[in-house]
Amino acid sequence: MLNQQKKMADLPMILLVLPDPSQDMMVLERAYRGDKQAVANLYRQYLDPIYQFVRLRVGNQHIAEDITSTVFTKFVIAIKKKKGPRQSVRAWLFQVARNEVYRHYGKTEPLPIETLDQWFKSDDNTPEENLLEGDRRRVTRNAIQMLSADQQEVLLLRFDQQLSIQETADIMQKNVNTIKTLQHRALLKLRQIIKRTYLKE
Repeated sequence: MLNQQKKMADLPMILLVLPDPSQDMMVLERAYRGDKQAVANLYRQYLDPIYQFVRLRVGNQHIAEDITSTVFTKFVIAIKKKKGPRQSVRAWLFQVARNEVYRHYGKTEPLPIETLDQWFKSDDNTPEENLLEGDRRRVTRNAIQMLSADQQEVLLLRFDQQLSIQETADIMQKNVNTIKTLQHRALLKLRQIIKRTYLKE
């Protein structure tokens, strides 16, 4: 039982370190004043997080690169027209990225298998550690596949991309309480599926 609880509690996920939003707003103000270096700084800060988010959603490197390029092209155009983000740079960028993904794949497409494999990938592990974790990864991956597209996305934004509840709500175009409920139900369902799997085994 203790081993089962340990397996269930230790759910691996990729973590990205995102820039400080408060610092973003100061840089954004400079960008709106025509400071090209400020725009370049925001591009460098968010290029990798946006690309990784898109890559996890579409499961294809080249398509992810194209969509990421489109996101930042729209960002630069919006800044020039003074129609870009006003409160959160990262929420604005993630929302544009999400909309572009939906334009290609639709809103109900679940995470691809390649994404789930990458979600649990750890380059720091030894071959022996990877072998021992193989069963746990398989069970967790299968459980995530059984979640709805919205549930998968809220976990991706909250725990993989480390976005706040408010940012996640803005990106998914839902209110905060809906996001809290969606996250709670996603985690509850995930734990229930994993628990049933280990009890069967």
